[in-house]
Amino acid sequence: MKTKISLLLAGFGLATVANAGTPSTITAAAPGAGLWEWFAGASIGYLSQLDQPMYGLQVGAEFKSAGAQASHAVYLEIGFTQDDANYAYTPPAGITGGRTASATMDLNIIPITLNYKYEAAITEHLSYYVGLGLGIAILDSTYDWSWSQALAPPNNQGAGSDDRTDVRFYGDVFAGLSYALNDSLRVYAGARYIFMDNVDRHIDVTNAATYSAGINNDVLFEIGVRYRF
Repeated sequence: MKTKISLLLAGFGLATVANAGTPSTITAAAPGAGLWEWFAGASIGYLSQLDQPMYGLQVGAEFKSAGAQASHAVYLEIGFTQDDANYAYTPPAGITGGRTASATMDLNIIPITLNYKYEAAITEHLSYYVGLGLGIAILDSTYDWSWSQALAPPNNQGAGSDDRTDVRFYGDVFAGLSYALNDSLRVYAGARYIFMDNVDRHIDVTNAATYSAGINNDVLFEIGVRYRF
């Protein structure tokens, strides 16, 4: 009986030594396939030709593969800016029956675009981005005019107003830099080149002159913030 126990113990010891000399294999975890993250943002900028501020709101999703230094984002953006035009005409002195006229136009421009943005890291916190947006611009205008003509008798005069809404093609290309304050919050600064189909508004009630309403070929310099959920 003791001999059998001794043999069993010896066999167990040999098996243990043999297993100890066999290297173990650890299977590495498969890398992640990537993740879509929702984000929202806001911006304020300056239109260099129109000389007006422009505001924007964004909401969309950003995709980044595990370990990658670049990301792709698709998002909806709504902007807002305003424009105005004024006209005044007084006939030269000495002209009998000349017409005095004035007109004003207030214009709201609301771009709505679907955007694509590519962003890549420069340092741990600093990145650059490029992208483009395509969509429409809603132009909502209010036009007020008045005129008077000195005739004896009577004195002729008139006034009126007109509200119009137009929808035009709108697009932009943009580039800039962004900085990560933390894992969720980023600030950015950049520029956009804007192209759109402008519309013509008559602002001269005497000579039918027109004013080109819109921001085609304008450049927007902007700063903004984005928050990832």
